[in-house]
Amino acid sequence: MSRSGGVLLVATIAGVASLAWACGSSGGAADIGAGSEAGMPETGAAETSTTDPGVDAAASTDASDGATTGSGDTLAANRDRLLATYLAYLKATPGAQSNGLDGAKLADVCDLWRTLVPSAQGVYLTLSARLQGSKVSADGSSMLSHVVALHRIAGGDGATATDPGMCGGDGNRIFVSMDMALHEALNAANANKGQASAGGKPDIEDIQIGANSFWRDSHDLGGAHAPFDLSDETDNGAPRGQVQYFKDVASAAAKAPLGRTDLMTLVDPYALEVDQDYDCPHNSNPLCAYTTYGAFCVPGPSKLGVALYTEKYGDYDPTWQPVDCAGK
Repeated sequence: MSRSGGVLLVATIAGVASLAWACGSSGGAADIGAGSEAGMPETGAAETSTTDPGVDAAASTDASDGATTGSGDTLAANRDRLLATYLAYLKATPGAQSNGLDGAKLADVCDLWRTLVPSAQGVYLTLSARLQGSKVSADGSSMLSHVVALHRIAGGDGATATDPGMCGGDGNRIFVSMDMALHEALNAANANKGQASAGGKPDIEDIQIGANSFWRDSHDLGGAHAPFDLSDETDNGAPRGQVQYFKDVASAAAKAPLGRTDLMTLVDPYALEVDQDYDCPHNSNPLCAYTTYGAFCVPGPSKLGVALYTEKYGDYDPTWQPVDCAGK
């Protein structure tokens, strides 16, 4: 997708600097689900980048035992924990990434964070908040606590310090590794279509905003994003959370390289792609402006993705900084 025309808005991820950005979107057929807004299917096509050195997931994380890690199931603690795993991954696979990061040139987690452009920071902040607010019903823990490693943060394609980059395309997402417990919960939510199962609750609850606050099988007509073969999404509409993963971690597809930008040779059967759709055409950049975020794609006032998120799901702590940045 290309950024065509759009509306100039003044905003930043932390609300400190003022930058004028124009964002657009492409049209497409609508996907209308019960209790949700409309959205167009995504293609799921793999990228062709050649910049990814890649490593086997076994070298960076072992997700097979279903154990969560970290110093507590809080948003701040989980964000810090995952950025530390991202730094470790980048240092183990040095070389320029598409988001401008190079493990060989990063001193610490704070350096990593401050090197990311605003749209990439916004992607991490909004998606981590959505996963923290979503609960695995089996034990009440957050989805984020079951994420054991972070492999990629992507802002809008072509993003800079003063431009959020493309609103659509294949940027604006994170790639992580999950544990067995979350994989099982996602499979169950998909099979049960979000309906209450054991314990009288949906397998995974979304941030509670009333009816239909749960994760279910994706209604995206485009299907799962390659190379993944299963996709779940939140039932409430825009901003709609969406994840892609392998149904069977023992399958040939799950044991093959991901073949995605910056992760061309990474093998991780528990890999999870996470993004969030802000409008009908499935644009996912939190710093772009959107109009077709309402039911049935009816245009509304132009709003930034971060504003749409805050209005519907609450504060995502946009001024958060890694603990490693304290005093720096």
